[in-house]
Amino acid sequence: MITSRWRHASFRTQIVFSTMALIALGMVAVTFGIQLLLHQTTENTINTLLEERNDAVVAAVDSASGSTLTVPAEVLEPGVAVYDAHGHRVAGDLATVSTEHLLPLTTVTTTTYTRIGERARLRAQPFTTGSGVSGVVIVSEPLAPYERAGRFVMFACIAIGLIVLIASGLIARWVTNRALAPVVQMADRATDWSEHDLGRRFELGPSTNEIAALGNTLDGLLERVAMTIRAEQRLTSELAHELRTPLAAIQGSADLALMRGEVSDDVREDLEQIALASRAMAVTITTLLDLAREPEAVQSTATCLLGDVVDAVVPLVPGELALARTAGPDGVRVAAPRDLVVRALSPVVENAVRHARSAVSLDVAVHPAGVEVRVGDDGPGVDPTVREAVFDAGAAGPGGGTGLGLGIARRVARSVGGDVLLAEGASPAGGALFVLRLPRL
Repeated sequence: MITSRWRHASFRTQIVFSTMALIALGMVAVTFGIQLLLHQTTENTINTLLEERNDAVVAAVDSASGSTLTVPAEVLEPGVAVYDAHGHRVAGDLATVSTEHLLPLTTVTTTTYTRIGERARLRAQPFTTGSGVSGVVIVSEPLAPYERAGRFVMFACIAIGLIVLIASGLIARWVTNRALAPVVQMADRATDWSEHDLGRRFELGPSTNEIAALGNTLDGLLERVAMTIRAEQRLTSELAHELRTPLAAIQGSADLALMRGEVSDDVREDLEQIALASRAMAVTITTLLDLAREPEAVQSTATCLLGDVVDAVVPLVPGELALARTAGPDGVRVAAPRDLVVRALSPVVENAVRHARSAVSLDVAVHPAGVEVRVGDDGPGVDPTVREAVFDAGAAGPGGGTGLGLGIARRVARSVGGDVLLAEGASPAGGALFVLRLPRL
């Protein structure tokens, strides 16, 4: 789950969180190092302090002792005790240390260190005075001040680490916003130019930096896109023009043969089918010619009323099928020419008529950003095996057809800034539900 979210996160977010993660690891390492260094320094400081106090007490006892062990009062500060060779306390007090911890130290023969939990550290040092008197000096150092200092340093490191982490995240966010803002703007402009103005270029000059190099790359990409689109428009236009002449001849011949009246019923039926198919092909070719025009001609300032578009396709539903029509608010205007919108909607309605059993529905929904015309039927629906390719040429459903009309409908809709989609689920009547989306004026 985390890996999936990270993979789908924006590049800016990945940079910021990567920076923060690196800073966090660095601060953890620094805090650990400081704590380790502080612990070692504290241990050395305590040991040095205990050694100096031990040496001071031993020196004072050596100076004051004769045949008996004598301890000057001025060296008997809190946490110091002197024991004779038999382990009996001669002077001093270690009341905070329990007997079980002191007893093993009163008769040691070598310098010994002992730690009592987190409370104190002891150092027992045996000695022999110049007069031959032996004993043991035990000094203690409370550890609470050092523990408090260690905790303070740790909390300070954590607080500083959090401040540095937040600051680094904000700085990384600011830097990435500044660095990626031109890239985002260039990408948006390239997308807009590729759809509306194929002649625009960034023209940032030589590739002296990454942004200029990206601009030159996008310029090359836009040039290739423009060449491809122009080549497609030219080929479509030429093919449509070439097809118009023989198609007109076919349609004219069929109409003339029907006007003679000297044909049998079977031949007349065939001629009527030829005439009907040729007229449908003529409409398709005219649509392709309109799509092959320059974008400025297709994306013109012409608009139309949505109600007029729906009224134009209602006659496509034959009388034997029930038509359930839900009109939208009056006066809704679409930001596209009426003829192109009708050509985008007509194949969708014809598809519903071809697959419907008894009813076709036309529902209009208005949104702030656009309008939707939902065309449904009560037929068998779209075969799951062709659902993903229903707009591709050659896709066939259970009711027949090649899917060419839906493909052209989508292409026309996209040429005016809309789209044709196959809705998820079924229509209210149980069949397929197609949605034509159009830009609203």
